[in-house]
Amino acid sequence: MSRKKALVAGALGIVGSNLADHLHALGDWEVVGISRSSPIRAPAWRLARVDLFDAAACRALIAAEPDVTHLFYAARAPDPDAATEVAANVRMLVNLMEPLAGLAPNFAHVCLVHGTKWYGSHLGPFMTPAKEEHPRHMPPNFYLDQADYIAARQTGAHWTWSTVRPAVVCGYSLGYPHNVAAVLGAYAAISRELGLPLRFPGTSACFDAVSQVTDARLLARSMAWAATDSGCANESFNIVNGDVFRWCHLWDKLARHFDMDNGGVQTMSLVRQMEDKEALWQVMAKKHGLRQLKLTDIVNWNYADMTFRQDWDHISSTLKARRFGFHDFVDSEAMFIEQIERFRTERVIP
Repeated sequence: MSRKKALVAGALGIVGSNLADHLHALGDWEVVGISRSSPIRAPAWRLARVDLFDAAACRALIAAEPDVTHLFYAARAPDPDAATEVAANVRMLVNLMEPLAGLAPNFAHVCLVHGTKWYGSHLGPFMTPAKEEHPRHMPPNFYLDQADYIAARQTGAHWTWSTVRPAVVCGYSLGYPHNVAAVLGAYAAISRELGLPLRFPGTSACFDAVSQVTDARLLARSMAWAATDSGCANESFNIVNGDVFRWCHLWDKLARHFDMDNGGVQTMSLVRQMEDKEALWQVMAKKHGLRQLKLTDIVNWNYADMTFRQDWDHISSTLKARRFGFHDFVDSEAMFIEQIERFRTERVIP
């Protein structure tokens, strides 16, 4: 198969959009993205509007695209109730996989996007550096159920699977507000507009803890590798930038980049502090010639509060990925600056 055809589920999210762009740029992939919503900007690849909760619609999609060779699954349906979240996310995956397994004769591989929550990173301190063979945490966690379904479904099949486990994913995207680079850019811009120093809004423990992130473009490259290297069949890989950092060391660099004073730590809820800032943002957008976007289209402040309150070390081992042949890496400090500048260039933040 010299030319491959990818379905990218969750194609308008930060992971899916960067992956679809990467595959399209490689030249030997046909890319079909799947999303329920409409893009802010038309992508270079084809987008299918499909609700993954609709089994009939998923089956109709595969019937119309029987030459699909790869599924990259980055879709998710968050829910505050973990058990409900498990059922919803397994159902969506099943709705795509069952027709693929039955109607796509050349289907070769499914790559699932999970994350460090596999290790219980959202629950509290966990064993670090996290390794792929470490025992699971106490469920519920839909990552576990999705992996179990895929492993069982693959038994005796001609196709294979892989999973990637990134840390906090950072990258350029529009209309997907779960993005640390966008959080930093918007929060700093608002603080500067109000004449404030750049204060770290999270906890002192998070400020000092060891953190890690994953560049969305690095993740895209790793997914293409895992999905096409036969040695990666039925394996899971931690994918992080390859370095670690502490916010307390990065914060001064960020403050200088925004031409602001470093205000240190002032723990606050950004959900509460930013609930009245939409009008200010619209004034700033007009003043600086920004895109006409709502602040909530750029930043999810709940996500920001969660990110800046992770008070324990986050370290994933990348030894397995390197041992299997993936040696790519990204400098996280340089990545933040580069991505913030991309949001500026695209007139999303001033």
